[in-house]
Amino acid sequence: MSWQDIFKEKLAEMYVTEQWTLQEDDTLQAQALSPGWKEFVQRRALGRFQCSQCCHKWTSAKVLILFHMCWCPGWGTVWMRVFRQECRRCRNPQLEYPEFSLETMERILHNLVVKILQYFYKKLVRSSDLLEVVVDTPVKGPHDSAHCEACRLGICNKSWQAPASDARKDLTDVCQYAACDDRKSLLDAYRSLKCQRSGPHRASTHRPSPCNSNFLWKRYCCIGSSLLFVLAMIIFFVVYFTRM
Repeated sequence: MSWQDIFKEKLAEMYVTEQWTLQEDDTLQAQALSPGWKEFVQRRALGRFQCSQCCHKWTSAKVLILFHMCWCPGWGTVWMRVFRQECRRCRNPQLEYPEFSLETMERILHNLVVKILQYFYKKLVRSSDLLEVVVDTPVKGPHDSAHCEACRLGICNKSWQAPASDARKDLTDVCQYAACDDRKSLLDAYRSLKCQRSGPHRASTHRPSPCNSNFLWKRYCCIGSSLLFVLAMIIFFVVYFTRM
């Protein structure tokens, strides 16, 4: 099963009826958050790696996964980055993506949905609500920081908290300019930002807000059309009943 499929199942299990999307992004940067965006870091996950050059295999219990999430009434978006590791045997190793067991993926996405409930639905979350990722395979030796992508970016051994702001209040600035049911606008704006980045380690200062005057114009047109329809119905009924 894919991350997206399991994510949908976990949302349903925790009675989240609004629609959420999960997409992977290998350029996601820690703490590069615009107003309304929240961050969750899964710091311990058991991943299995295989070098694409020498086929050497290894296991790490300290695979780090970064999530950025944003919510508007009716739908939400999550971006996800799985950090990679290098083979210690090769002279010029490449960063390799890990593979996860189904149980590990389920536990990680369970924790993600718990944080969504905490950040955006005001659910009280206890530490016991978050699941530890089970290490079912012996892991030899300490964490190899020299070959860990997250360690190089200063994320692996660094703890922080996302800015303590009210998510619903922050999102007022985002949603007042864009129709919250127009998911495509937010995704297009984000993809545009990705294209402007000059390198894989260049941190963007903010994730873009979907501000576009076209949305305001469309919204006003919809409101105006609705009012005209209601007015026309009132006039119709008044004329109809006065003739009876």
